Amino acid sequence: MIKGFRGVSLVDYPGKVCSVIYTGFCNFRCPYCYNVDLVLPERVSKLPDISEDRVVEELGRRRGFVEAVTITGGEPTLWGERLVSLIRRIKRETELLVKLDTNGSNPGVVKGVLEDVDFFAVDFKTSPKRYSEVKGNFKDVEETFNVLRVAPEKVEIRITFYPPLISEKDLKEMLPYLEGFRRVALQKFVPERTLSEQKVAPYPEVFYRRVEEVLREYLPEVRVVERF
Repeated sequence: MIKGFRGVSLVDYPGKVCSVIYTGFCNFRCPYCYNVDLVLPERVSKLPDISEDRVVEELGRRRGFVEAVTITGGEPTLWGERLVSLIRRIKRETELLVKLDTNGSNPGVVKGVLEDVDFFAVDFKTSPKRYSEVKGNFKDVEETFNVLRVAPEKVEIRITFYPPLISEKDLKEMLPYLEGFRRVALQKFVPERTLSEQKVAPYPEVFYRRVEEVLREYLPEVRVVERF
């Protein structure tokens, strides 16, 4: 399940110094994805497994310096009960805060760890009708949103502005689903090694300023970042 570990990160948990656990495999195929080695099965299979015992032991040693751990991927919720067990073990043995990054495709798993996880980051890929373009089912994502609206204080919705997937029209269709949440992070698309080999020009800076202004009418906290 665990394919990577980073001891210290200043950007993966808002406002906290954290460690990062990377899980393998993903059920989506987002063309702008940077974590290609954690998504494509033929690449994931080449990465050695890292034992949970080793990771939990390392987190325990870092407690007092790091405040939290972020579990990301790939898509962590694909691991179901193994993920649930790992999260609860981390909480029990290290007392660190836990953040879970997810594409929202497994609402049952999210609901199962709602009380255990301290912060969720959920990727909102594109307008609902276009989710098939990333091999996803928006009904599952919508259900995840509904699960998390009971605890909006510990949720951040993340949107990557990849021009072929999100236009201003798409954004308008996404806005109603942000109702009830408080935070959104807007990631700039940066052309580099991604899942798709298509060459795509990023949006200009003025686009992000305009989008930020629009979203501030819907959510109290909006931030623009270079990388999630």
